[in-house]
Amino acid sequence: MGDKHTRTLVIVTVALCVLVFVATGRTIGLDRALHLVSGRGVGETWFENPLYLIVEPAAVLVLVFTHAWRSRVLLAIPSIAMLVAVVEHAAFYRPHTMFSRADAVQLMLILCAVMAVGGLLLRMRERSRVALAAAAEERARRDERLDMARELHDVVAHHVTGMLVQAQAALVVAAQDKDKACAMLPGIVDGGTEALGAMSAMVRTLRDNGTATATTDLTADLHQLAEKSGLPVLANIELAEVRPELGRSVLRIVQEALTNVRKHAFDATRVEVDVRSTSEVLLLSVVDNGRTRPAHSGGFGLVGMRERVSELGGRFFAGATGDGWLVTAELPLEVRA
Repeated sequence: MGDKHTRTLVIVTVALCVLVFVATGRTIGLDRALHLVSGRGVGETWFENPLYLIVEPAAVLVLVFTHAWRSRVLLAIPSIAMLVAVVEHAAFYRPHTMFSRADAVQLMLILCAVMAVGGLLLRMRERSRVALAAAAEERARRDERLDMARELHDVVAHHVTGMLVQAQAALVVAAQDKDKACAMLPGIVDGGTEALGAMSAMVRTLRDNGTATATTDLTADLHQLAEKSGLPVLANIELAEVRPELGRSVLRIVQEALTNVRKHAFDATRVEVDVRSTSEVLLLSVVDNGRTRPAHSGGFGLVGMRERVSELGGRFFAGATGDGWLVTAELPLEVRA
């Protein structure tokens, strides 16, 4: 609670405690109230009005509940104790027509305990809600960071790997044929230009509150990706219209799979890309016949692909086939609850 609300609550609590004690004193005699001596009252007063006798304990119970719910612990404990003390004092020493003295004391004690427990439960519920909200916010931030990391890896690795392969090839042939090596330079420049363009597009996406633009023609983009990969790709694409976020993820998975072929399967002579959709799922596979593949590449490509598929509610597999390497995914066409 804020300082202003805390001060107000303290003032109301003190004022009510004084009022209850004064009402008790006016009812049984102030000297008897101070010395806790029972005896006959001093005559009927407005404090014995039935309406007041209902409002007074109700106000006490509301304050007990409020302190248990909202006040700081160091304030709530003495405040509740003070309220319970004055209301129990009143229940014990004031005359009652409907209850005995013992019944009145027990009833108020039970009601105060119920209100305190209710306020405490509500406090715990609110704290749990705040903790859950904080955890959800942290998960959202983590997911956003992971998505950014995957995008950065997919975009940069794809283009930079192509540049690296061409540069390595140029170094190999430079000693024997400088003209052929020089002919490879424009491809490296084009790869760098495409990398910068992709990075700029990703930065614009992040500036637009993370709303990534998905592919509008997935079939055409997949064919273009296969043509620009520099690999002997045989593409078989049979797709119906898919939702934008699914199309974007499919494009990234295929892109990363082809990047891994270029990086790790140097002797691959055939790469087959198969993407087709059924009535319920989209099936994707990228398989190569390369055998030159280290057991542990140390990269995040497979992790990123697996995370993308998992977020879409699909299934993913990547591993050796005996004749090469296979990446396959099954993705639902519709969002699964």
